[in-house]
Amino acid sequence: MKLTQAIIDDFKAGKLEAFYKEAYPSLLMYATRILTDGYAFLAEDCVQDCIFRSYQERNKISSPIAWKSFLYTSVHNSAISILRHYKVHDTYLSHLEEGMEDDASEMMIEQETLDMLYSAIDMLPQKYRTIFELSFEQGLSNPEIAVELNLSVSGVKKQKSRMLELIRSSVSDKSVILFLSIETDCVAHFFSC
Repeated sequence: MKLTQAIIDDFKAGKLEAFYKEAYPSLLMYATRILTDGYAFLAEDCVQDCIFRSYQERNKISSPIAWKSFLYTSVHNSAISILRHYKVHDTYLSHLEEGMEDDASEMMIEQETLDMLYSAIDMLPQKYRTIFELSFEQGLSNPEIAVELNLSVSGVKKQKSRMLELIRSSVSDKSVILFLSIETDCVAHFFSC
C-alpha cells in the first residue's frame, strides 16, 4: 500500500476513490488473515469501521507513514475485537494477546511483502504472467507447461528463470531486504531457485 500526500489531501477533502483503490485491498487481505477462515466474512465490516474512524480523524493525519500505521493498527484492533466478541479460538486469542505487538508487526511486514510480490507479478509481460499462472497458480510442471504453450521444456525453464529474475529485480530496492527476511511460504517459494 502506497499512501501519498495527494491521497491524504483527497481523503481529507472527502474524495475517497484513490484511497480505496490503493489501500482497501491490502487492508481487506490483512483483516481476512487475522480473522481466519471462520470469520473472514467480517473482514469488510472491520475495514469499513477502520476507514470510518480514519475519516472522522482525517484532520489529524500528519504523514503517509503515520496514516498507514494507524490504518493497520485500527484494522488489527477491530479484528481482535470481533474475535473476542464471538469468543473464537481461545488458544488463538491467548497467543495473540501474548505477542500482539510482535505478531501485528510481522503480519504487516508479511502483507507489505505480498503486496510487493503481487505488484511485481502484475507488471510482468504477458508471456511471463502466463508462465507464472500455469506454474505457480495451477501447479503445472515444466513438461506440462511446455505442452500447453507449445514450447520446449528448456524454453519453459529459461522463461521461468527470466520471470523470476524480473520479479526479483522489481522488488530489489533496499527497503525490501527487511521484508524478505520474514519466512513466508510465498516468499520462500518465489525466491528459491
